[in-house]
Amino acid sequence: MSKRFYTLLMIFLLAAGSATIVKAAEGLSRVRMGVILPLKERTPRGQKMVEFYQGMLMAVDSMKHKGLSVDVVAMHSGATASEMDALLNSTSLADCDIIFGPLDGQQIPILSDYCDIHGIRLVVPFSSITNHLTGRPLQYVISAPRYNIQQSGAWFLGELFNNCHFVMVDTKQADSEGAAFAEQVRTTLNKKGLFARQLPIDGDDMAFETAINPLRRNVIVLNSSTIKAINTLLPRLKDYKQQHPDVQLTLFGYPSWQTYTSQLLTDFYQFDTHIFTTFYRNPLERHNRDFENSFLSWFHRPMGNTFPRYGTLGFDLAYFFLSGLSTYGEELESNLGSMHIQPLQTPLSFTRYDEENGFINTFVEIVHYTTAQSIELMTRQ
Repeated sequence: MSKRFYTLLMIFLLAAGSATIVKAAEGLSRVRMGVILPLKERTPRGQKMVEFYQGMLMAVDSMKHKGLSVDVVAMHSGATASEMDALLNSTSLADCDIIFGPLDGQQIPILSDYCDIHGIRLVVPFSSITNHLTGRPLQYVISAPRYNIQQSGAWFLGELFNNCHFVMVDTKQADSEGAAFAEQVRTTLNKKGLFARQLPIDGDDMAFETAINPLRRNVIVLNSSTIKAINTLLPRLKDYKQQHPDVQLTLFGYPSWQTYTSQLLTDFYQFDTHIFTTFYRNPLERHNRDFENSFLSWFHRPMGNTFPRYGTLGFDLAYFFLSGLSTYGEELESNLGSMHIQPLQTPLSFTRYDEENGFINTFVEIVHYTTAQSIELMTRQ
């Protein structure tokens, strides 16, 4: 068979097999990145935004070492709608490929409209407002609404502990987060034909004996996420465990519990604690230690002791999107599912509910503090 005939045959087969030949994604060699945040604000939140931006600069440097040219345009956003209007009217950002920001909710619609008009990708790192995503397929929200996160947390609860005994602790001081999650848990359990025993946190020994099943694993959920609530419950659980050493007790808690680990790590291990969260930074992992040392070398100060670490968050977000644009260019949105980038702290898994709308990061994982005094991460398969 001649080479010419073989070539013509292949063209014919390709044409017959598909009416449309999809063009391979072509990555960008140069990206113009905008950052619009309150960078000059002399407040604690302003300091966090500066640290976030510094982490982004480290991601830019990493991508430059991979051959991507990145132009960064960083601007102080102020905090009001009028300040955002003035900024966009006085500065040309129309040639940006992607913009990160803003922080304040009242500025989002203005920047969202601007990016939509000019065909610019907009990544909103902090707000969980999602109404600007409608009809804007190039826009992203990193922080999903609390309802979505808690719904995923309740799903994990139902899947991981399907054959267990559930105890809902009434703390007498339910906060909005705890009350909402408790309702999510009840809904999830009801759908599975399960229910949770009620335990008043100030109940006597008989109340604990009645609520806890000595023959099954007991999964305990508080209707408050506060450290005061868990500090009230823990001594009671320790007393009960001392009297009933063979009873299995598992605590299931909130993202904010990560902020308590320096005080409660031993207790978390003892009670087989599971926490649902959108982020986790393991300080013992080498890549996190290396990043924090690099941050200190770059900026001559350590990152703030916050949850999440804002410098690490800035790095994760910038690295993800710059990598995506470098690899897929204008086809990024069609290839998000093909991106497998190991984050330092904040995994990204984007969902959109309509092809015409923008994306929400729906990633939620479980941080498990095992009784063997180790930490494992659990995700949906």
